[in-house]
Formats: sequence, structure tokens, C-alpha cells
Amino acid sequence: MSLLETNEFIIQKKILSAHEHYDFQDLQGNPLGAADGNLLQIPPKFQVTDTHGQELMHMHGKTLSIRHDFTLYTPDGTTLGTIKKKVATLGHQEYWVEKDGQEFMRIYGDFTNHEYQMEIANQTVVAVHRKWVSLRDQMGVSITGNVDHRVVMGTAIIIEHIELTEKQSSSGSGSFNIRL
Repeated sequence: MSLLETNEFIIQKKILSAHEHYDFQDLQGNPLGAADGNLLQIPPKFQVTDTHGQELMHMHGKTLSIRHDFTLYTPDGTTLGTIKKKVATLGHQEYWVEKDGQEFMRIYGDFTNHEYQMEIANQTVVAVHRKWVSLRDQMGVSITGNVDHRVVMGTAIIIEHIELTEKQSSSGSGSFNIRL
């Protein structure tokens, strides 16, 4: 089964690397694809490929923005959506995805404890559960509704990237993040 067809998969991330790399696997551990990006690239960019190296999608961040904005694209450059992080919230974080200026997905949850869900029209369509493992971060993804799998993959990677870069910039670990 391909990454664009399976409704349950695992995303594994390397923990210590200036180069962000994610592996997608089915629940039995069989490879489905990979994603690559670079922590120091400005603007940040990621590419998701299948097991044959064919591009499934790519993502580009904005260099200068009030909030984190990443646009998700098909291989031919068609926009799948733009994920944004809410700037000001009371005690919680929130993301949303919009297309053509209209919001179509909200992402809620406890990002500190790595539990969140994606909702379309107030219906949960995706649940993400992240576990810490010895050598890699691991996130289980379960798609329960009608949603483009590329939007799900891109959203999970971008949330991980934003949370990582914010954590690094708040701890002063040498990584930087341009937001004006």
C-alpha cells in the first residue's frame, strides 16, 4: 500500500541532526516514504517522497511573517493549503490550514504532551499521538475522515518543525528563527 492510500502510519524523526529527516512506515514497519528538510535553510523547505524517490509533495515556509506560515504544494506546484500557527492564545497552542484564503482545517490538542487532532467542519479526521523512543521521535497517525493524506503528512511535519525551532530558540541552542 502507498503512503497516499494508508490511513494509519508512523512517522519517525531523527532526534539529533541539523538536517531534518522523517521516515514514514506502515504499522508493521515497512517503509512508505520519507521527508527531508534543513533546520538552517531560509526559508525552510521540505520534500516528501515515496519509496521510489518520487516526490509526493513539498512545503515552503515564509521568511518574514507575523506567524509561522508554510504552504503545502503538489509536485506540479498546485497549492494544497497553508498551515499557520495562531500567534496569541490563552494557555494553549493552535494551528489551522487554509486554502484560497478560507480555513478548512483546525489542529487542536496538547502539543506539550504530543497529543493532537485535526478537524474539518468540527469533525475529527486525524489523530496524532507522539511517543518518545530511544533513538528517534515517533508519531502514530490515524486518518479517520476524508482528507488529503499529503495535507496530513505536511501538517504533522510542519508542527514538529515549528515546535522544535521554537524550543531551540527559547533555549538559546544556536538555531534561529526569523519572525517579524
